[in-house]
Amino acid sequence: MIPFSWSWQSIGGIALMLLLVIVIHELGHFVTAKRAGICVEEFAVGFGPRLLSWRRGETLYSLRLIPAGGFVRMAGMTGLEEPPHDGGARGFIRASLGRRAVVILAGGVMNLVLAAVLFAIVLAIGTPAPGIEPGGALAGAGVRGGVTIVGVGGHRTPTLLGIRDRLQQDAGRPVSIQLQAYGGRRLRTVRVRPQLHWVNLAPHSAIPLNATLTAIDGAAVPHRPPGSLLGRFPGRAPLRIAYRTAGGRRGVATVPRQAFVVAWTVGYIQYPGNIVLPQFTGPPRPLPQALALGLLAVPLQVGAIFASLWVMVAGHAGPAVHLAGPIGIADATSVAVQVSPVAYLSLVGLISVNLGLFNLLPIPFLDGGRFAFIALEWVRRRRFDPRREAMVHLVGLALILMLAIYVTYGDITRLVG
Repeated sequence: MIPFSWSWQSIGGIALMLLLVIVIHELGHFVTAKRAGICVEEFAVGFGPRLLSWRRGETLYSLRLIPAGGFVRMAGMTGLEEPPHDGGARGFIRASLGRRAVVILAGGVMNLVLAAVLFAIVLAIGTPAPGIEPGGALAGAGVRGGVTIVGVGGHRTPTLLGIRDRLQQDAGRPVSIQLQAYGGRRLRTVRVRPQLHWVNLAPHSAIPLNATLTAIDGAAVPHRPPGSLLGRFPGRAPLRIAYRTAGGRRGVATVPRQAFVVAWTVGYIQYPGNIVLPQFTGPPRPLPQALALGLLAVPLQVGAIFASLWVMVAGHAGPAVHLAGPIGIADATSVAVQVSPVAYLSLVGLISVNLGLFNLLPIPFLDGGRFAFIALEWVRRRRFDPRREAMVHLVGLALILMLAIYVTYGDITRLVG
């Protein structure tokens, strides 16, 4: 996968996404804990050293250095605290089982509610029909606007990210593109030869954005994934790149190797549509209908997540189905924020669904794991030894960190081609 260039717009979009999904999650815990009469010692966004903090009543509100999560620290959360941090009669551990369960589950539930709201907004905004780029491979094959790509090379690939990934794997070789009439069901197939496009958004770039590369150092462009193209041109000297713009203008530019950012494309402009949730593409829906469909979309996305996990576990996952870690999520967000507000809101909604669902799974250390201990306490009619429970959560945290390292390695591998 070739990342879009990073800009202040991308960084701002990523920061807003993290702030929104994290604050909503922790706000669920915070509000329900307050309503349950539990003493909340700190409401924090981020981890690590405090950058900003203020106290209001008994609660310290803080913004921390690493924006990778957040937490609500409640007095007596583990049952191992000593006075005065055990909260006394208002300690978490002394609350009823029902109140504790509500507080623990509220974070993940709030993420699902946020997703429903964002999906409803996207449906209410609507999207115009996607377009075909003049001078692109699809336009050269006679394809006009009013169609949506639903497959590449026989693989169903309805999202722009999936289309982009599939084209990079085909490395510029002729490929079949399956098209569907916008808002209809009629399908057609065209065979095109993808073009290698310049996609570096850096302002100092000597090559126009989306220009097609026709030669590198005097040699024809080889059929290779973009991440490995430089391997065919050894040395450290700048590259002489011949290009052609969409308007037909030809030119030659010399660029540093570190500025070489390209991708195989077919000239499909889905920016006006919904690149993340193509089923949401279409004219604006009335608000009541948008709210109903947005709410319905949440369980459908949860089901799709479980289906994808099953495919991966069963060993039948294709290259477009994979776990994404922080780097992969940041890259996808950087793409969506540069494409359109609809794409950005859709992706934030999907991230919120994934975060809420992941936290509700019965995995030690996560909210679902803590809820599992509450449920077992209800069945057993007595609580587990707090020390043993803490040890189980510690093991869960170690496993989560190992999973994070694994998916981050996968993200890096995909990004560098």
